[in-house]
Amino acid sequence: MDSDQIVLLVAFVAPLTLNLLLTPFILNLSHKNQWFDSLDHRKVHAGEVPRLGGVGFFLSFGLVVLGAVFLIPDFVPQGEILFMLGGFLLVHLLGLIDDFRNIRARHKLVGQAIAGGLVVLGGAILPGFSFLGFQVSFGILSAPLTVFWLISLSNAINLIDGVDGLAGGSSLIAALYFGAIHLLTGSLQGAFVSFALAGALVGFLVYNRPKARIFMGDSGSLFLGFVLGSLFFIGVPTGSPLSFGGVGVSLTLLVVPVIDMVGAIIRRVRKGRPIFSPDREHIHHKLMDFGFSVPGILGIIYPWVILAGGAGLLWAYFLVDSSIPLWVSDLPLLGLWAVSGILFWVIHEKNKRRRRSSKSLTNNE
Repeated sequence: MDSDQIVLLVAFVAPLTLNLLLTPFILNLSHKNQWFDSLDHRKVHAGEVPRLGGVGFFLSFGLVVLGAVFLIPDFVPQGEILFMLGGFLLVHLLGLIDDFRNIRARHKLVGQAIAGGLVVLGGAILPGFSFLGFQVSFGILSAPLTVFWLISLSNAINLIDGVDGLAGGSSLIAALYFGAIHLLTGSLQGAFVSFALAGALVGFLVYNRPKARIFMGDSGSLFLGFVLGSLFFIGVPTGSPLSFGGVGVSLTLLVVPVIDMVGAIIRRVRKGRPIFSPDREHIHHKLMDFGFSVPGILGIIYPWVILAGGAGLLWAYFLVDSSIPLWVSDLPLLGLWAVSGILFWVIHEKNKRRRRSSKSLTNNE
């Protein structure tokens, strides 16, 4: 292996090892102090399960990336990453506080906006988007739209964190694909951060797989959304065709939480409820209502995310091949979204019919 390959291997193995060591300590501390996840009608678990798994993978990821900033600055430049790490730390702490005492939605939104501003200062910014040969530049709106993007993805990951291994496993698959896309397009810095996140998540999933011994909590899900929303833009020159395609690729790799979040917003608006109000109608709830077990749900969602990652890799392959027109690279993304839209619609409609049938039987009784 050459030196770059060794560095990327360390980027994956080091946070994995750290988190395998940290999580048992967090478990013992949580049980000692009874820091357990709350139980309500939306939760699908039973018993006392700690909710601080996000602390383990945040520290594992953060320490490795921070160490790289000072030990191999040519690989992970200080100026950009330190601001991003500051934003990631702030949103992680915000979620950690929320895990112990609920923060009002507007206060949480302000904290996320400040964290997003730090990430923007670090250079992970959406310059615009391109699709099928058309390119739109955000201009002066790039910074506020990037903050909105990060907050949206942060809450999207938070919404699908409903069954063992779902949010963590989906994020792991996405992070690995982000790393592969960075390697294919020549961004070693982006690959390093992506693989560091993947390694930390593998360490977490050892304890979060069904039947989970620990949950990630808001400290983990809000942090994950911020990092995943930033991953594509780390080490990618702003204004390049690559950066303009980042919105579409990131949305595709995160297709399941994005579709679920959009569905939740539409559902709540139609019912005249606040968009941040909780309910039990997310995609994992619908699949559970069909009778799927937690492993069965993962058996549906994981291949969906893997297929989305494959579309992202095809996008990158077509983009770096100068003999292929730029607009062709968007066709795999378009196909994936068409398949995802159909699949989500089928799940939604079947669930709606099931509820009507169940309600009809109840009324007849």
